Amino acid sequence: MNAVPVTILTGFLGAGKTTFLNYLIKKHPNTKFAIIENEFGEINIDSELVVKTDENIFELSNGCICCSINGDLFNLLNKLVTGRYKYDHLIIETTGIADPSAVAGTFLTDYNIQTAFKLDGTICLIDAENVLEVIANEEEAAKQVLFADYIIFNKCADVDQATLNKVAETISKINPLAESEFTNYAESKKAEILSLKAYDKEKPRLQLGLGAKSAQNIFGIGQEQSFHNIVSQSFVFDQSFDLLKLRHYFTVMLAIQGAWFYRIKGIINVEGISRRLIIQSVKGAPVFTEGAAWRDDETRQTKLVFIGKELKRDILERGIKQCFYKPANL
Repeated sequence: MNAVPVTILTGFLGAGKTTFLNYLIKKHPNTKFAIIENEFGEINIDSELVVKTDENIFELSNGCICCSINGDLFNLLNKLVTGRYKYDHLIIETTGIADPSAVAGTFLTDYNIQTAFKLDGTICLIDAENVLEVIANEEEAAKQVLFADYIIFNKCADVDQATLNKVAETISKINPLAESEFTNYAESKKAEILSLKAYDKEKPRLQLGLGAKSAQNIFGIGQEQSFHNIVSQSFVFDQSFDLLKLRHYFTVMLAIQGAWFYRIKGIINVEGISRRLIIQSVKGAPVFTEGAAWRDDETRQTKLVFIGKELKRDILERGIKQCFYKPANL
């Protein structure tokens, strides 16, 4: 059984999530979607499409399924797996004030769920005109933007180019992990919108501002990027790491100060291990997974991105360097 890809759809209230979802369904007529929403009724479904209901699961005449959580997400996922429902892709639409990392954590930390589902990425819909003001004043909205793997700036027709440029530059600095595009009516032009592979273990995407054709620094690795109290800190290390020290550092740090970190993502070079170690932070805890093997002809570098509130670079760097591998005779 192949794991079903999962897309988390988040975004500000009124940003166009419903419009985008309907656009996806129309653009992919041969894909049978299972759609989970926090509260049934937020997504407008034509009552004429509903052909069968089973408690909180609605089967539609176009072959898609729409579900309401109204309780435990795990139980609903189990029901989708054990039922006779046929679907190719799962979309989870969160409320306008939800933290998407809590939803993502279900798919990154539970082995049983990982056998049936594979998290592909988080898409965030935001109003291009108001995004900078909103994330500066609303923490939950900031979390959505900063956790996103792909950002759709919507409703751009009435926004001048100078503002759009400022928005793109600011967001790319504080969330260097995400790709983005400008749209109207949420009509994304990205062909692989349902195949972001943001959590692919073999080819983890960690941009860190590096161009595809060169290692030239685009947004400034090693430089603090900030917007109001939101800070992005990126690090690159050539030294290898001690796995036990590293696990201890991240576990303790997030247990004590997890509320200050919106997202951590990285590829780590661990001494004595031939494969990359991938780290993600989910719900205030580190999640480590094994990635692709290091090639003999490549430099084994560690790349880490921390995104959060008022993150101090010197404190982070000092803590990370304490996890460097040191031979026993030193």
